[in-house]
Amino acid sequence: MFLGLPRRFVRATTLTLLIAFVTVPFIGLPYSADDTVNRNWPQAGWIDGVSEAWRLQRTWMFEQGRFFPGGSVYALVMWNAFQSRAAYMTYLALLSVLIAVLIAYVVWRLTRSAMLGAFAAVTFTACLQLRFGYLDGVASFAGLVGYTLALTLIAGLIAAHILRGGSHWWVILVAVAWSLAITAYEVSLLMLPAILLLLWATGPSLRDRARWAWATLPLIVPAALALGVTFYLRRRELPLAPAYQVDLSGPVASTFGKQFTAALPFSQQGIAGAPIFTGLSILLALVLAVPAFLAWRPWGREPHLVGGRVNASLLAAGVWAWVVPSALAAVTVRWQTELIWGQGYIYLPYEFAGFTLVMTGIAGAVRAHVPRPWARVALGVFFGAMVIACALTAGVNIVNVGTIVPGAQGPG
Repeated sequence: MFLGLPRRFVRATTLTLLIAFVTVPFIGLPYSADDTVNRNWPQAGWIDGVSEAWRLQRTWMFEQGRFFPGGSVYALVMWNAFQSRAAYMTYLALLSVLIAVLIAYVVWRLTRSAMLGAFAAVTFTACLQLRFGYLDGVASFAGLVGYTLALTLIAGLIAAHILRGGSHWWVILVAVAWSLAITAYEVSLLMLPAILLLLWATGPSLRDRARWAWATLPLIVPAALALGVTFYLRRRELPLAPAYQVDLSGPVASTFGKQFTAALPFSQQGIAGAPIFTGLSILLALVLAVPAFLAWRPWGREPHLVGGRVNASLLAAGVWAWVVPSALAAVTVRWQTELIWGQGYIYLPYEFAGFTLVMTGIAGAVRAHVPRPWARVALGVFFGAMVIACALTAGVNIVNVGTIVPGAQGPG
């Protein structure tokens, strides 16, 4: 019991409030970036919309060497389903909540630790600071990045279920979810090694080839096919736009640093010099962060420690998901010239997930290998820092959204 209430109820409530205060401000945003144009797709009707999507798809395939028909399917369905600004922004807010929940569930499945699952949820949520007006992959661009990240997590979770003895019929859902993700946004394809690392963390012996085949082939085969189509489309020289040209002689290291550090919570404040609103931040920290910290008691004893293989897999998968997108931006001509310190390209949500897994792996390793009194202190510091970061992110989002007037950018 906690203050006369069941502790599980209090923990769930404090965690929900933290995530809600960070994401609910999204609803007040106007359309931005590509959304200002793409939101008009429903006005053309389904037939003309499909025709336009096919025309764009042919352009991307045969002029840019990109294969993502799943993105066109997603855009058509999503824009027709959420035709008002309020409905669309509510969808983006709920999508971010879903990703935080999925990451928490992934961590819980791997570690069987509710506290580490909650830690993962607040760590990811602390990264969800709005970047309105600068390539915001969280609250613009049709939510495409969040959609593919959610599908990637769902595909991995179902594959893990199969690996642990689930019905083989689940392979259909794995193949569908994963195929939709990698044909909607290509960066999803780069996440395959991270998924396989997390499957290895708690899976059976690699000698159990049949079970591994059922679980991983629905991931590997669609990925190989998508990669093969891309190589085929790029078999000849194409008039690639700067966004897709690779230049290894440019400022690769500094561009990598910009994209990599942009995944950190408060990169806009700590690096780009954006303001932190002290009064509101203190208020939210007291009202949201302190109760969450006391309810979850990160210094308390848990039933079992996390195994070394799980911690290593969390760290390796997190580093991969954090580093690889940064490397992709680093070698791309457009981002070598356009990125600024403190800001990153739209696939930052993948890097938020990577940062979250790295921090969770570190927390699990500390709990397993540091002497108990110091481990409890360290975990308390980690958890406390992240719930406070969530509260500060909520404050920044609330104030920033309040400074934006929807006006002509979209109907209410």
